[in-house]
Amino acid sequence: MKTLILFFLFAGYLFALSEPSVLTDPAPQEEAATTASTAPDPEKITDLGSLFSNVSSALKLQFDTLPTHPYVGEIIAVPVKLTPVDIASGNIEYTLQNEEGIRIFSDTPHRSVKEDGVYDTFYFLVQSPSVRLPDITATLSATGANSETLTGTSLNATPLNPPSTFAHVLADKFEIINYKTTPYNSDSNVVIFTVKALRCNISDFTIPNAIKQGFESKLPNVGESQMTYYAIIPNSEQNLNFSFFNLKKQRFESLVIPIIVDDDTVSTQSDLSPTDSRHTELKIGAAGVVGIILFGLFYWRRQKGYLYASVVPMFYIVYALLPNQNICVKKDASIYLLPINNGTIFETTAQEEHLEAEKEVGDFTKIHLTNDKVGWVNKRDICSN
Repeated sequence: MKTLILFFLFAGYLFALSEPSVLTDPAPQEEAATTASTAPDPEKITDLGSLFSNVSSALKLQFDTLPTHPYVGEIIAVPVKLTPVDIASGNIEYTLQNEEGIRIFSDTPHRSVKEDGVYDTFYFLVQSPSVRLPDITATLSATGANSETLTGTSLNATPLNPPSTFAHVLADKFEIINYKTTPYNSDSNVVIFTVKALRCNISDFTIPNAIKQGFESKLPNVGESQMTYYAIIPNSEQNLNFSFFNLKKQRFESLVIPIIVDDDTVSTQSDLSPTDSRHTELKIGAAGVVGIILFGLFYWRRQKGYLYASVVPMFYIVYALLPNQNICVKKDASIYLLPINNGTIFETTAQEEHLEAEKEVGDFTKIHLTNDKVGWVNKRDICSN
């Protein structure tokens, strides 16, 4: 009996070895299904570009908050919203066309990425009462996918009715930082001042009724702009007045620069010597008084130290009374209004001239011209011998 049981157990063991195990071996049908599921489908194989072939339908562009009542001459912000964020936060190129009554003020929009989209803000200068915003299309540079064209809307801008002193600028803020007035010739003064402004087309700045005017330097910007400006006005004027339109307060505001002539600048040919400057006269007078006192002490006390000390103020008086040095200026040399590179050139020498020089500032030398004017010449335009 035991032998028969062992025989059946041994036969069952051999039979188990010949059948696949449901725990360890996959069924033929399941293995085929697995193989079929992992095999690539030729109809689904595509290149990288085709993965984004339908991005244009998902790329959405819309205007955000638009200006409602702009003024002619104002810089306006036109924000657009681009979604979705994960696609649009890359490199985006915009096409703007069909705008009217405005011009682009900044080629590069200001970008702000938020949770609900990418906000790109364009800035335009309003040039006429009738305004049409541009049609805008966004393109993803990496894939070439385009958004649908956003059609520009129309706006009405308000023209200003400015006073006679209007300087042709509108700004959120327009502030004079510093200023200086010096004689230009016997009949006029030159006023030089620096300005900082916010949201202002500072390049349009001009002063009514100035004899001559211009920029010495300017840094236009959508946010903060800065300029250094000069204006030549009659020396009978006591103030330099002009006005601008304050966009925040929506009104014209006047600015006044008092004319306080700097006595350190010599203006006419008749008083070229530094001794004619009031400051120099006071210094010479003080040196003379000190010299006399020291010489008196020497005479009274008979101590040579006072005599030696009295020589110092006398030397200063002699030095101050010496005439200014003459320098040779080349033909066709540019005479600048201020000692600033790329500054205003108000005159050019017609021939080689020997002119009186007063002082040096950087690469510039202050000279006195034969027409009673004062200017600055670059060292490169001074004769070498």
